[in-house]
Amino acid sequence: MIAPAIDLLAVYALFSGDWRVYVTLGVFYVIQFATTAFAFHLEREPLRPLWALPFQMLVYRQLMYLVVIQSVVTAVRGTPLRWQRMIRQGTAAQSLDREKNPESAPSR
Repeated sequence: MIAPAIDLLAVYALFSGDWRVYVTLGVFYVIQFATTAFAFHLEREPLRPLWALPFQMLVYRQLMYLVVIQSVVTAVRGTPLRWQRMIRQGTAAQSLDREKNPESAPSR
């Protein structure tokens, strides 16, 4: 839950002009890239998809923060989830009968 605040602080720190912030964030991103590449290596996956890692770190992670925050707010409020349930019509048996005996199916 505090990861978005840390990212905001990192953006703020970038504008502060302190060179140590740049070095710290650079080391963080290099470590993250290296561990991701190592995980790909362990799974014997090609390293080609790693080009998208900066996009994931900067954009996709922010979207995941939004999902986590919404989930926590929903859980705290006790709001029931809308699962978009399908309307049940009870026609599965009829469909199975048509598959077994195609000549008995009503003509259209």
